Formats: sequence, structure tokens, C-alpha cells
Amino acid sequence: MQIHEANPARIPLGLTRKPLLGWRGICSDTRGKSVKRLGSFIAVLFLTGCGLRLGPINKPPIPTGVATPSRVTVSRVSSIMGWPVPMIFTIDGVEIYGLWGGESYSFMLEPGNYVFGYYLGFNQCRTGIQIESKPSQHILLGPPCNIRPAD
Repeated sequence: MQIHEANPARIPLGLTRKPLLGWRGICSDTRGKSVKRLGSFIAVLFLTGCGLRLGPINKPPIPTGVATPSRVTVSRVSSIMGWPVPMIFTIDGVEIYGLWGGESYSFMLEPGNYVFGYYLGFNQCRTGIQIESKPSQHILLGPPCNIRPAD
């Protein structure tokens, strides 16, 4: 039985006889196209929300007990604008919660004036909101820069 060895001068650089880890399409490609595709895929995942914050980020201002707090619900309006990224809701410049389209978040807040806002991709929106002394309030958040009571 004869064993034939490949001529090293005829094997292109970067090509191995056996793909590393068995990933033929990623590690054995001589031109690096598959590796570039994998890098592009990871970048797209990161930019579309997989690397961004969702859910609770910081606690909203804690009621001190001086006044009766109101249950505030903020809802992100479903829209084609910004759909692949979460909307980061803020109170007085502090990031509170990351919302997907159609998602809501409720918390207790004392009556008073606050600056509600959000980040949606590279866009930022802020507006003054008055929380009144009533059991609950519903605030809608939507592009382009639309923060308003639902009532």
C-alpha cells in the first residue's frame, strides 16, 4: 500500500486537509468568505438588538411616601420605525427600561413634574410630563418623538 503525500507547494495558503472543528464552510474556505459572512452576521445581530439592553435597566424614582403615588404605565406604540431595536425609556435622563414594540412597563411614581424620554436607535426624544394624584396614568411612547398621555 502506498501513501501519497500532497505536495505542500500546491496547497493554497489557509487551506487545510481537514477542516478545523469540522466546520467545513467556516474554517476551510481559502478566501475567507465564510468567516466574513459570520462576522457580518454577528454584527447584524448586535446592531439589531441582541447586544442592546432590554427589560429593567435602573429602578424608577422611589416614592418617598409624602404623597400618594400613582401607577404609571408606559407603552411603546407598535410601529415600523425602529422595530428591530429596543426603545430605552428614561425618566429625568436616567435609563429605566428597554421596550420592544407593543410592550408596556408599569411602576409607581409620586405626583410631580418629570422629564420622560426615550432613545430609539440614534434618535432621542424628551418631553415634560405631569404625574397627577390619581390611581393610574397611561403614557404612550412612539416615533417620531411622540410622548403623550393615552387619556
